[in-house]
Amino acid sequence: MNNKDFYNSLSLNYDLMINFEKSLKNKTESLRNFVEKQYNNALDIGCGTGVDSIALSELGLKVDAVDQSNEMLKLAKLNAQKRELNINFFQSKTDAIPLTKRYDLIISLGNTIANISNEELEILFKKLPIILNKNGKIIIQILNFSSLPKSGYYLLNKYENDNIQIIRKYLIKGNNIDFIIEINSAERKETIVTKIFPYSLGDFEKLTQKNDLTFNKFGNLRKDIYSPINSKNLIIEIQKKNSFNH
Repeated sequence: MNNKDFYNSLSLNYDLMINFEKSLKNKTESLRNFVEKQYNNALDIGCGTGVDSIALSELGLKVDAVDQSNEMLKLAKLNAQKRELNINFFQSKTDAIPLTKRYDLIISLGNTIANISNEELEILFKKLPIILNKNGKIIIQILNFSSLPKSGYYLLNKYENDNIQIIRKYLIKGNNIDFIIEINSAERKETIVTKIFPYSLGDFEKLTQKNDLTFNKFGNLRKDIYSPINSKNLIIEIQKKNSFNH
């Protein structure tokens, strides 16, 4: 299943799967670590149902949010409307984001980047310096793939209540990884699968260097030290070279 269809299919159960309200609280606290007082606006790349966009909006930023899944965007708009937040949601592929605006903060969280091909990622990284303000930041959160086994099934998460069970797992075959979600309820019994791309710290080192950017790395959004073996996530905090605070 292509990535867009995968997330369109998943959208109905997505907020339940991620525990939207708990996730929103956690993301709001975590993103405080990256929002500077002088920041006015933000772009959320791969916004899904809007949890990170809403967190940024509640932190006082004007937010544009993009996703390729129209079904995810419908739910994101509803989630923002419930909270009376004015967020500009729009549909686009990652490599087709317009170059008409500049942002103080650009985020792509929740393993979004692992859902796009190397070609798309190369195009995105060429665009990022253009749409990033001089003293702005780019925050990327991706799973720390170097900590995973090299083959076999890997359980990511299991959500279960009286009505539904949702299992997220990977089937790992070296650098080829299938992302599998099994949904089991009275209304829906379905397994959906899409390919993901296990980018590493080395990939981001090359991409930032090639595009005259520099970065810090962390093991989570609390800015704990990154460990290739023990960290669950890899956080990349990127800035333009002439603005990075060492």
